Amino acid sequence: MTILNIAIEAKHLCRKEHSGVLSTHSTSMPGYPFGSVVPFFLTAQGDAIIYISNIALHTRNIKANDKVSLTIFDAEQDDSQSNGRVTIMGNAELFDNETIAAQYYRLFPQARKYQQTHDFYFYKIKTERVRFIGGFGKIHWINKEYWQVEAQDWHSDPSNMIDHMNKEHQDAMQAILQANFDVKAENITMSSVFPEGAHYLAADNSPVYVPFATPCETPTDVRKALVRLSQEARLFLSNTPP
Repeated sequence: MTILNIAIEAKHLCRKEHSGVLSTHSTSMPGYPFGSVVPFFLTAQGDAIIYISNIALHTRNIKANDKVSLTIFDAEQDDSQSNGRVTIMGNAELFDNETIAAQYYRLFPQARKYQQTHDFYFYKIKTERVRFIGGFGKIHWINKEYWQVEAQDWHSDPSNMIDHMNKEHQDAMQAILQANFDVKAENITMSSVFPEGAHYLAADNSPVYVPFATPCETPTDVRKALVRLSQEARLFLSNTPP
């Protein structure tokens, strides 16, 4: 397995999970790390986006020292020693970007209420290095040149693709979620598209991540990946007893 394949596997874990442990340098206890749980998502390039309160202790810590880490782990596994986990190390910076904000709200609709307050801000953790543990003996450092993805035009605003799927391909999304997660819902909403896969929201508004077979570089690649997913899902369901 190449380091690029390892990076993709680590990213799948990061996109599947939706919260992580943010570690900052404590200002009230100098020399000690301070951990807190925050929702996040990875940009297409591989940086982490968090939405945090200006009065929160971790935010005050970031303002004093922007070097942070974000640890994501597979919450579905029982054995915490053998489950997958990723630690992203980087520098946190205030980040004002309408497209990124829209993407965050698509993934976390409940966060829109924080817009009513005046002390929540977006921060981007610019990835410097990644530690990936995929289980016993599967331990890797991933340098940023293997983690970062070159920016493409469609990365900055995938809303056209998302809107098209939500308006025209409800049946395909229903099949994809039923085949992959046994989720049966009349209303499915695609909420993101990234090079490695896409997120969907079902009735309970919990984002579900479905990976692509291979990372996509162009919108055409995305279309082909979604067609493949829907075809595989329909074939699986047609061979599954009711």
